[in-house]
Amino acid sequence: MSNTFNEILKSIFQKALDLDKSEREKFFNNLSEEQKEYVDEVKSLIASYEKTDDFLEIASNYNQIFTSNENEIHPLIGKHVGPYLIESEIGFGGMGIVFVGRRDDKEFDQKVAIKILKQGLSTKYLVKRFENERQILANLQHPNIAKLFDGGKTSDGLPYLIMEFIQGLSITEYCAKNNLDIKQILELFRIVCSAVHYAHQNLIIHRDLKPVNILINEQGMPKLLDFGIAKLLDETVEIENIKLTQTKMWHLTPDYASPEQIKGENITTGSDVYSLGILLYELISGNQPYKFFNVSPLSINKTIDETNIIKPSEIVKQSINSRDEKEVNDKSEKQINAIKKSKMLKGDLDNIILKAMHKDPTQRYSSVQGLINDIERYLKGLPVNARKDTHFYRFSKFVHRHKIGAALFVLFNILIFISIAAIIYQANIAAKERDNAKLEAQKSESVNDFLQEMLFSADPTEVGKDVKVYDVLQKASKDVETGFKDQPGIEAAVRKTLGKTLTNLGEFEKAKPHLEKSLQLNEKVYGIKSYQTGESLHELALYYHWISDMKLADSLYKKSVNILRKNSETPPRALSGSINDYGILMQEQGNLDESLALLKEAYQIVEKSFGEKDRDIASIANNMALTLGDLKKNELAEKYYRQSLKIYLDLYGSNRPEISTIYNNLAYIYIDNEEYEKAHENFSKSLELKKNTWGENHSMVGLAYLNLGALEYTINKFDSAKENLIHSMNNFKISLNENHVWVGLSYYWFAKYLIEDSKPAEAEKYIRKSLKIYEKNYPENHVNIISAKAELGIVLLLQKKYIESEKLLLNGFEEIKKIKGLNNFNTKRLLKFVITFYEETKNLEKFNYYKKLADSSSK
Repeated sequence: MSNTFNEILKSIFQKALDLDKSEREKFFNNLSEEQKEYVDEVKSLIASYEKTDDFLEIASNYNQIFTSNENEIHPLIGKHVGPYLIESEIGFGGMGIVFVGRRDDKEFDQKVAIKILKQGLSTKYLVKRFENERQILANLQHPNIAKLFDGGKTSDGLPYLIMEFIQGLSITEYCAKNNLDIKQILELFRIVCSAVHYAHQNLIIHRDLKPVNILINEQGMPKLLDFGIAKLLDETVEIENIKLTQTKMWHLTPDYASPEQIKGENITTGSDVYSLGILLYELISGNQPYKFFNVSPLSINKTIDETNIIKPSEIVKQSINSRDEKEVNDKSEKQINAIKKSKMLKGDLDNIILKAMHKDPTQRYSSVQGLINDIERYLKGLPVNARKDTHFYRFSKFVHRHKIGAALFVLFNILIFISIAAIIYQANIAAKERDNAKLEAQKSESVNDFLQEMLFSADPTEVGKDVKVYDVLQKASKDVETGFKDQPGIEAAVRKTLGKTLTNLGEFEKAKPHLEKSLQLNEKVYGIKSYQTGESLHELALYYHWISDMKLADSLYKKSVNILRKNSETPPRALSGSINDYGILMQEQGNLDESLALLKEAYQIVEKSFGEKDRDIASIANNMALTLGDLKKNELAEKYYRQSLKIYLDLYGSNRPEISTIYNNLAYIYIDNEEYEKAHENFSKSLELKKNTWGENHSMVGLAYLNLGALEYTINKFDSAKENLIHSMNNFKISLNENHVWVGLSYYWFAKYLIEDSKPAEAEKYIRKSLKIYEKNYPENHVNIISAKAELGIVLLLQKKYIESEKLLLNGFEEIKKIKGLNNFNTKRLLKFVITFYEETKNLEKFNYYKKLADSSSK
């Protein structure tokens, strides 16, 4: 059909549809001869519409309004809906497009979600369905259901809802990110069930319960969203008696839909019970019960009918055996955790979940309250209704609830054996202490002999007077292969020392084999839970931390800290050292509260064992100050820096690399306080001291060049900034791998310099390289990624690449504003470019909006 045909047909159809049936024939008879050619087609469409009530309009201008080009900002952003200003697009939800908005009538400030019916879907059926959602939400007043604040129609006649804005994660993402245990998951899930039960009590079935419709807000509370396909149990209260829930209409998410929904049969509260069962299965086991390879109703229905659901306890055990495990010596620990989890699921939880998701609706819980009751009984240790009642089952639950009484009864019956066991135990301890003393003496003697041999190799009569540390370590690495064949425990200790030394010298590839071999030997000699194994894991974590493999470093730190905390034989320095280094990683990843908690723990361990003037107190105090600085607690941060500096000076004097680190870190406090000359002085002192102690090619020297160059850029000393930034990039080419975050940081700052030097095309190359490295090392919402994307938006703007630039620049500005506030230097700089963008693209409305924002920030 031609466009003209569509337009005439659509016009006649819409006019006829608004008339009573008795008036339609008169309307058709009065049409022109040309229009009468369309009457039969219109009558057919009206008959189809009135039969199915699911007819979409013939032609749509959707593509004119909503582009698929992700680089274009949505045309509604910056416009008003009632008293609300649309700020950004969230995405599509059901039939509507969802935006973030803010009340803008000066009455009060309120952030909201705005849902507008998609352009091109404004048929009678869909408008009524959208209005139905509005009425449903208006009737629901529950703390765990998103609130409806307002509603109406846009100037184009599109219905909209103003709803509570929920900042949070889907329930599956939240449970995974926070590593919730089974009890915590059930407590959270019980709240979700209570919200669904409340909806049922108000005669509403949700019909689309799935993770993205259950968000967990920043306070850890669930919020139930999207009643767009909800069904009223009492259909007499549906708007104008329009049937909005006919069968055989595909308004559902197959992965969580009940069998009766797939088949198009009658929907009851049992359908929501089924969806909750599927959701709990996924939350508890990490898997879904069905795998659909075709999304047609027939194929999905066949899959559900023919699939025997694997119990959650079984799928947990199966999944652990199917994973590709690449982490160092992780297999046994994962298997142990999987077995523990499987045992917890087996029995009560298996039965609760399988009852909720039974294929036969009559075999499920009769209501959501029944599911809630069984979860509460499980949490209290009571027998659950989903499980067959037997005397043994009730007895086992009784013992579980009364552990102390049962334990005392058993204890009374074995007291007679305790004295004998104590005698044997004491004898074993004495023997073990003798063996340990003998082993430590042997180890010390062997290590001493080995070190003397290393030093003898440096004798000028042996290798010449220009022998270097690297030469000594190279010879030691060869000698250790044959020197301790019958002494694996001693070999492990020597290899750990060699690996640690080579790591500190930046010889990463040479360090790795020693560290891995040390771990293998310690596990074999002392066991996987020994403190020796924990120490080796710590050193290996440090290695991966240095080469910027943050995920593997995180995993190894966790294992090390876990082992060292639990082992009573762990030396205090080993435990505090591992916790301290893990705290540094958390600080670098932006997990500041967790970082501070770890560092405080390490500080207390050292202070208790060695006093407040110990060398490790100085190191940990410096690291605590770093985290406190990121938390904007500058006064407290400076106090810890000064404490650290004093201890180091008292212990070692001024010519130490640790002193250079504190000078470097103090500079950041001065930057925050806008004391730039003091900051420049401290960065310069740090650089010179690092060159003296580390040598020109060490990565710490490269970092010192980078810090100094970045500061000089900030205070407009562009010539010296350029020189120092180039020094840092050249250093990192030698000292670090190409994906290290410091390399990315050097590219980022050099790109900023090139922007000031009016070289945007060259700047784009460096900022893209920086962004690529960041995305390999940081989570997607990390401030460094946000900043790099914003800079990319700037260089694209400067090259007149407006379509690519707008989204990057605008999103970068909004995110940095959230993190640092509107009056921050970086935020104001980005706002300046945003205003320039809309000035150059002649968007007067948005230009005025952001110009007004800039003017308000300068007051």
